[in-house]
Amino acid sequence: MIIHWFRRDLRLSDNTALHAALATGAPVIPVFIFDPAILKGERFGLPRLKFMLKGLEALDEDLRRRGSGLVVRYGDPVEVLPKLIAETGASAITFNRDVTPYAYKRDTAILNALPAKSFDDVLIHAPGEVEVLKDDGNPYTVYTPFRKRWENLPKPDVLLTDRNNFHSLEGIGSPPISSVCALDFGSTIDVPDAGESVAQRRLERFTGDAIYHYADTRNQLIVDPFGDPHGTSGLSPYVRFGMISARQMYHAAARLLQDADAISASERHSIQVWIGELAWRDFYNHILYHFPHVLNRSFKPQYDQVTYRDAPDEFARWQAGMTGYPVIDAAMRQMNQIGWMHNRARMIVASFLTKDLLIYWRRGDVHFMKHLIDGDPAANNGGWQWSAGTGTDAQPYFRIFNPVSQSQQYDPNGEYIRAFVPELRDVPTQYIHEPWKMLIPPKQYPAPIVDHAFARKRALEAFRNPNKGDLP
Repeated sequence: MIIHWFRRDLRLSDNTALHAALATGAPVIPVFIFDPAILKGERFGLPRLKFMLKGLEALDEDLRRRGSGLVVRYGDPVEVLPKLIAETGASAITFNRDVTPYAYKRDTAILNALPAKSFDDVLIHAPGEVEVLKDDGNPYTVYTPFRKRWENLPKPDVLLTDRNNFHSLEGIGSPPISSVCALDFGSTIDVPDAGESVAQRRLERFTGDAIYHYADTRNQLIVDPFGDPHGTSGLSPYVRFGMISARQMYHAAARLLQDADAISASERHSIQVWIGELAWRDFYNHILYHFPHVLNRSFKPQYDQVTYRDAPDEFARWQAGMTGYPVIDAAMRQMNQIGWMHNRARMIVASFLTKDLLIYWRRGDVHFMKHLIDGDPAANNGGWQWSAGTGTDAQPYFRIFNPVSQSQQYDPNGEYIRAFVPELRDVPTQYIHEPWKMLIPPKQYPAPIVDHAFARKRALEAFRNPNKGDLP
């Protein structure tokens, strides 16, 4: 028998390690181990855990339709897996690799102590596959040359298997998934339906129409990412937990490019732009793998010398969506209400925190991870450092978004703002982005927390002449 240890691969199709286990013909025991270290990390998020548990329940249902089920255990995998081997008599373990520092340390210990084999599955191209082509053999640290190499590499195929040699689980006890962790989800936000079948349907719907307009619509701020696909695929939480593979997402889009006569130049461009998002995902994961310090410090060390402000009241207003800048507040409230935020909005609010309020980017990084159901350590960190100007991007620190002009450009009629900031629903469109300019501003809505022009000058000075200061 072989144990397949599910982690960030909560699906049965196109699963590299699972495919290898099933291909042996031996009975495969599907296992998920809830590691209590998850609960102790500063980036732990209850909404994300709730979504993951929904995904585990869907995976268990898929396995039960195949005469098996998901074996669930609670504890440190380094201790749990040897016990499972002793209990089941399994001769081997398969699992898919992860790139976080914690996962790397844990997995190395397991590979050294147990008859385990790991596989590359989370990314389209694993760390080392792109870098090996670089002339000096070092990792890429700028996206554009990485993307050029990435897109010219042959892509791994989607794995197909008709094997169903899952173990029946007779005699193997397993608690209900809902009881795997003693946490109260009573006050937690509602999360969307999870699981492989949901993700497959979303991909099919997105590639059926919305992907052809992606380049034009992807920056328009949208209220509901999990309804009909428009401007975004809504797949980020699903690929985060491997309810769908990045390979399948890539090939679904790449197939559309093959029929050149059926699509226009603009449609082709839109498909390529969406594929580029998969390359960004690989890139940030490669950065985390090669430079694990980025989780705690700036990629560019000189920006750890910036003297950031310790402004707890302003940070709290940013968290609550009460800054007085409508687009900032709408975005933060969207995340608080549904556990998701549009990517353009993430850039706007990150720029606002790190530049307008001059608050350390890592505080925003950690806060996002506590609330986002699609929170991925590599992508989240990469996005925050991009906005703060401390990361891999060639654009220096002087990129500072104007929250008003961003709002006017990407939510011109104020529909996004009105959906999440009810205090402004009756404000005329001409004032929706700057309600403080009304003759009588809305009483229940705060005045701007800071003047953007002043804040911009302050941030430029702080980053231009960084002095050693204690990071909050």
